[in-house]
Amino acid sequence: MPHFRPLTVLGNRLTSVQSILAFERWKGYPQFENDKGFGRVALVACILASIFGVHIVLCLQLVLIRLGLLPKEIFGNWPDETLQLAMQWTVYVIVLCTFHLGEFFMTAISNPSVTSADSFMVNHSKAYTAAALISFIEFCIRINFFPDRNSPQIFCMGIVFVIGGQLCRSWAMVTCGESFNHYIQRDKKENHVLVTHGIYSILRHPSYFGFYYWAVGTQLVLCNPVSTIIYGLAAWTFFRYRIAYEEETLGKLFPDGVYENYAARTYIGIPFLRLALSFDNKDQ
Repeated sequence: MPHFRPLTVLGNRLTSVQSILAFERWKGYPQFENDKGFGRVALVACILASIFGVHIVLCLQLVLIRLGLLPKEIFGNWPDETLQLAMQWTVYVIVLCTFHLGEFFMTAISNPSVTSADSFMVNHSKAYTAAALISFIEFCIRINFFPDRNSPQIFCMGIVFVIGGQLCRSWAMVTCGESFNHYIQRDKKENHVLVTHGIYSILRHPSYFGFYYWAVGTQLVLCNPVSTIIYGLAAWTFFRYRIAYEEETLGKLFPDGVYENYAARTYIGIPFLRLALSFDNKDQ
């Protein structure tokens, strides 16, 4: 139908972006078409590191300008509100690159046998890519039309969220070791054990806990009100179903009350998620 055409076009464009991120157009190049190919790993790492480095330099310049140690003329006499938003954008990109690089390196350290280019998680899902694009569009609208609608306090809160979330997720990956995988394991491997020590003695899904607050924190860093709500709701909905399925699977992999007893003494940490899961269990 004609009124659905714009949505169809956007969907096609999003699919095209996702295919680029998944290297689907590199057929015939063995080191790039395979997710374990060194060429693909090197290229993704190089691009992320380059973007990271450029934004580190820009961020330092903007911070020095804000402190009065560099002249504003470097950025064409932008008003203070625009300079603040530009600094927030550089911090956001640094946080984003750190996350994706960290995903690969933490996987390489904790579970090298499953490490591949997909471990960077840049092609996480179409929904993840769409959310990032929506966030970018909202920020562009704000910096061009509403530069005064900003809050340094919310920005600082976002910094706390992303740092805390990143540390929690990385700690979880290292603690879990060879039992960690980006994909839910349906079959129990020889090296698959139920990790209950370290951060897992408090949170039973610390990597999800970390990612949830990291994702929301990225939008607090940008002070994007609409995307903060979208990210929070989308991540909550995603983890509601993922955790429910994962806990059902773990209950089968670790039967005789082993997983149930562990779950009873630990927390999920994502707001209202445990309550939602308990309602789901009652309905079954």
